[in-house]
Amino acid sequence: MNKRYSFAIVGVALMLAQSASCLLMAQNNMRREGALTLNESSSDTKGFYAAAIDSSNGFAYFGSKDVYKVNIATPLPIQVGYGTNLGGNQAYCGAMDSSAGCAYFDAGANLYQILANGTNGPTIGGTMIEPFGSSAYLTQLLIDTSDPANHYLYVMTQNGETSSTLYKIALNNFPNASAIIGSASTTAQEPPLGHGVIDLTNHCAYYGPFIASARPSYLVKFTLGNGASGPTNIAGIILDTETNRCVGGMGLDIANGYGYCDSDDTDINFGHGRVYKWALNGTAAPTLVSYVDMQTNQGFCHVAVIKPENGLLYFASDLSYPSYVYRFRLPPGTNAPVETGALPLLGTTNTIVPAWGFNPTNASNWGEVFARSMVYDPVHDFAYIGRDCADAQLQPYYDQIVKVALDRDEGMVAFTTDVPNTNNTVPYRESFESYTNGFSLVGTNGWFGEDSQMAIVMTNSYTNSYTGFFPIPSPQGQVLQVDGAVTNRFSPSTNPNVWVDFIMEAKYWTDPILPTPTNTPFALCITTNGQLAVWNCTNPPAPGSGWTSLADTSIASNQFVRVTIEADYNRDINGEFYYRLWLNGTPSLNPQTWYAAANTNENYFGDFVAQGRFALGDLVVTEPVISIDNIAENATGVTLSCEGMPGLPHRVWATTNLPQFFWLPISTNIADANGAWQFTDTNTATYSTRFYRASLP
Repeated sequence: MNKRYSFAIVGVALMLAQSASCLLMAQNNMRREGALTLNESSSDTKGFYAAAIDSSNGFAYFGSKDVYKVNIATPLPIQVGYGTNLGGNQAYCGAMDSSAGCAYFDAGANLYQILANGTNGPTIGGTMIEPFGSSAYLTQLLIDTSDPANHYLYVMTQNGETSSTLYKIALNNFPNASAIIGSASTTAQEPPLGHGVIDLTNHCAYYGPFIASARPSYLVKFTLGNGASGPTNIAGIILDTETNRCVGGMGLDIANGYGYCDSDDTDINFGHGRVYKWALNGTAAPTLVSYVDMQTNQGFCHVAVIKPENGLLYFASDLSYPSYVYRFRLPPGTNAPVETGALPLLGTTNTIVPAWGFNPTNASNWGEVFARSMVYDPVHDFAYIGRDCADAQLQPYYDQIVKVALDRDEGMVAFTTDVPNTNNTVPYRESFESYTNGFSLVGTNGWFGEDSQMAIVMTNSYTNSYTGFFPIPSPQGQVLQVDGAVTNRFSPSTNPNVWVDFIMEAKYWTDPILPTPTNTPFALCITTNGQLAVWNCTNPPAPGSGWTSLADTSIASNQFVRVTIEADYNRDINGEFYYRLWLNGTPSLNPQTWYAAANTNENYFGDFVAQGRFALGDLVVTEPVISIDNIAENATGVTLSCEGMPGLPHRVWATTNLPQFFWLPISTNIADANGAWQFTDTNTATYSTRFYRASLP
């Protein structure tokens, strides 16, 4: 009996897209979230030089001539109540005592207690009027709440721009004069001090000069004193042989034993700022170990945020147009910090001519400038910058709180049709197994990152958290640790269909605001409800903002999952392309078919992009190969030997005539780790002619 057998190959394609250029412009997983313009008192002629944060309760406090309370638990900050006046004086520093329900702000020579009042607006509590004398100028407040019996406030003062004194205040007795229980002053060789940072592990504090002068820049270390004992000046060290440099933002990496600060105020004289690294040395005197210059026209950084667990340090600039947040990695040992990125704030927000009539670029539109204060919220993992419109600017005022994300533990994977190059061609396979632990993949096999630490191969066996077939048969012992924004580019293939398969660690996107990608037909992340969410450019049938959760997906936090996507870059008459998604080999059916509009005329896959802080494993980028390689008759019927996608379900369809639009599914089979499967059709005896095709479900 002669039979004719036919098969058809069904194309499979993948495309994720959030333009590589868009992602990398976010500078290593740094991004501006948005801003709050406060409803201020008419007396406020300066911006927010002072700030304190109550992360546990979801509020921050920013001080100018009034103290304002801001809700930081919402997607964008919201003002709570009205400002609380500080007697007409400008605040320059603040400290939070969360467990006591209050904060402390300076104002000239006075010290104010600000009551948090739960979810209500703040009010004035106790006040110490000129507790250190009328000539003392308060420059820094640091707080120690480690002793539940009594909290202590450390107040640095400046005396006539010649010297400084550090006072210790027992807050159980505030605002009585008896609350002042000790003090320590600078020596004749040490300058007046301002910016400071506290080390509660070693019970010390560090301070830098408040005003640049003809003296070399100093770092002065004080012990805080146990209990009712007063502070002690341990030693001052010279940070720089250059004069006319003061110290701005400061941060401590106590676990590794180092502190950091930057130069401030007169950086314009040098063309750039400088970042210093010193050894804490426990309770002994510190020692300078290294420094590094910032890039040209970078500096004037009053404020800093450090994330030592991630080895990252950030400074926010004062007099750049607009302001920038500069990012530094912290190498081990005495090696100096390395600048690896810079995030600009908005550059076109303020068209009011500055009070002095121009800025360094002689432009009246000078954007979000003057980063005067910054606080970090470790609970929600965001930083907040207090800025102002301009010193002594004419009303109306536009002082703002700007929310920024700084390299958060979250993950997003995207594909884009960016300009192709010859780094890699499709098909591409990378299991990461051929590299040693700690190897930087940046610059290898087409991987690109803005610094070498963004793509590190790490030993991290995830076989216990993922079951099923892996994209590449291998020991599964290595993953790519993404830390920032990592890209791999591909030359276009002649086939507009692409298949991408990878393992990713589920780092939830805890930011209430999902990004709005540009030039991006498709991207995905995992939301806090444990579902995959896809970006599809707000194009029908997608509802809402363009991000839609796939309701039939469920992923545990930090679990490794396999994501498979097919896409067809052949546009329809509306310029749309087709894609589908599988999670651990199971197709999402909610809905099963998606469409997204590509903001480009390119009809091919270009870039693979991974952004955030998470692990990536076993990446395959290839043209779909779904084929019936062999048909053989046997005693029971006809056996089809097929090739497809490793570990995914495949269907075999049959029909009796061609052309024929009625195909009957006759089998579903799971391909093995090499993509192979077989099916035996035992019903061939009833048909004189039968045609076959294979496809994904």
